[in-house]
Amino acid sequence: MDKITKLLNLFVNQIKEKQRNRFSIEDAEKFIIEKVGGQSSYIRIGGYPCFYNAMKLLEESGVIAPILSSNFNGINPALQSRWRLASESQNQQLDTAFMMRLSDRLDMSGYIRNPKWHTSKEKQYILSIYEFLKNVEKREYASCEERCLELFGNEKFMQSEDKKVISRLNLTYEQLKMIKYGHMFTYWISKREKTRNVLILENHSTFFSIKRWVEKGGMVFGIEPDLIIFGDGKHIIKSLSFLDEIAVAKDCVIKYFGDIDPEGWLIYTSLKKSYSELDISLFFPAYQFLLDTGKSYDIGDSLQNMNPKVLENIIKEFTQLRPEYVEKIEGLWNDRKRIPQEFLTFEVLKDLVNNGTSE
Repeated sequence: MDKITKLLNLFVNQIKEKQRNRFSIEDAEKFIIEKVGGQSSYIRIGGYPCFYNAMKLLEESGVIAPILSSNFNGINPALQSRWRLASESQNQQLDTAFMMRLSDRLDMSGYIRNPKWHTSKEKQYILSIYEFLKNVEKREYASCEERCLELFGNEKFMQSEDKKVISRLNLTYEQLKMIKYGHMFTYWISKREKTRNVLILENHSTFFSIKRWVEKGGMVFGIEPDLIIFGDGKHIIKSLSFLDEIAVAKDCVIKYFGDIDPEGWLIYTSLKKSYSELDISLFFPAYQFLLDTGKSYDIGDSLQNMNPKVLENIIKEFTQLRPEYVEKIEGLWNDRKRIPQEFLTFEVLKDLVNNGTSE
């Protein structure tokens, strides 16, 4: 991180020398990548996670500050896309006028009593929650992970220290229309005796959303699953052998849908190899939806198996049916970025039908 911090300071000094006050997060990261000799060298010295820490360090030191009206950069953990030098920044404290303005929907009493909570990061979270609550009556319930991805750019937000903002505002899961699902179900079946269309989902959040949608009579990108299986990550590689106990496995058309990242692709290719006698393929329309969102997050330091053979197999399948997405998939892999499947929520499925794009 030391090297990235030094280079980031150099970048900020160059901004000052050019008598500019503002810069984009993309330009700052690009500057560092060029200085260290390319993407591979950048990853070796810590990559985006260290860049994120360096940005936050300079922010906490009062050197730079985020432009709160700018969007997030779409990477996990998220940073504002536009920043400014601290000399040009406004006071990031939550002043009385700001807190009074938000008090029509939020309980700001905790922040009034505790100025130490007044940080630019908390202010961003509060504003995001406030904007959501302005239209909460029109919103559908979502899983905890889906809602956190929407509000904070991190589906694992409730596992981090930042989750304290929820309790500090005295908010409940109910108010944010989010549900913390357990792991009590592994599959849902509608026609035990006639099971044919099977959909395997990597994560439990998406399992519950699609299950809920199908139970209401909805179709998922043109198919009506008879059986929906929560794969639970890599566990499905062994547990799919159970399929014969609830259906005639050889007669099933099995579609797989997981995260777009090396781990998700590995689960699918391992599944296909282990059960080569079954009709297993990628659920292309769902992956197409994720790729079309234009959003992605940095994989960071998570231990993902970057097996080039896995990428080769995935590219081969996309080349046959969705060749227009091959370049994007390769780009995500090479840039160590991921797209979580939690973007496909119950609410999104409903909107896709209303807009006539789900068939």
